[in-house]
Amino acid sequence: MSGSGNAHAENFLLFLVVGGLVLAGVLYGLFLFWPYFVFFVLPLVIGSLVFGFILKVSVEPSIEGAAIDYKNLAVTFPVLILLVMVVFFAGSEHTVLVDKKGKRTGTYLEWPELNKAFNEHRASVYGDSPFDALKARAREPVMYDRQDAGWIFLWCLFLGGPLFFWFLSGKDRERNEEIVLQKVNERTKATRERLSEKERDLSQIIATRTAKLTNQISDLDQKLSAMTAENRILKAKVEFSPDIPRPPEAQKTNGVLDQDLF
Repeated sequence: MSGSGNAHAENFLLFLVVGGLVLAGVLYGLFLFWPYFVFFVLPLVIGSLVFGFILKVSVEPSIEGAAIDYKNLAVTFPVLILLVMVVFFAGSEHTVLVDKKGKRTGTYLEWPELNKAFNEHRASVYGDSPFDALKARAREPVMYDRQDAGWIFLWCLFLGGPLFFWFLSGKDRERNEEIVLQKVNERTKATRERLSEKERDLSQIIATRTAKLTNQISDLDQKLSAMTAENRILKAKVEFSPDIPRPPEAQKTNGVLDQDLF
């Protein structure tokens, strides 16, 4: 029992140690990557949303009820590329200062304020962390200037923006089909109305032309019914009247007129 209790205690202690190491690793990763998340990932997401929205707006029709036209992308996309290249890369130079031995002594930064903001935020996060390794790295400057921001926006333009544009355009096909169907209905409305009117006129003409024949057929049916009834009466009188002599062959049949047409 004592050995079993020691084993449980050792397992529990091992669990606490492993759990503490995992938690420490997670915290270390959060502190380590947080500055890069703020200055790299967050601008990538925001830039992708902006570029995707611009691309979507560029293909939207200017006239209400018009179909979506993607030909505008052939102009919008190159314009965005040109804008990014001019703002972040045109005339850009990364100059590294070295001494006579080739050791790097400094770097010429094009947007020093951006570099300063990144390094101050990085130093603040690393300095407030509970890890000595991160506190030591907080004093090491990292270059982050115009070209770094430019590469982020290029990723936005070539990857994030098109993906967001694809998401926003998910129902464009259905919209175009509805618009095309609406235009077809509008353009064929007059033709369909004329065909319906002609169909009504034709039905009326047919009804007018056949009404006389229908009445004649009805009169003939009534006359035929009257003649049939009258013939039955006459036949009955001929068959059963005692004043009318019956031929010999009538003795072997039910009636002399049984084989008549009527």
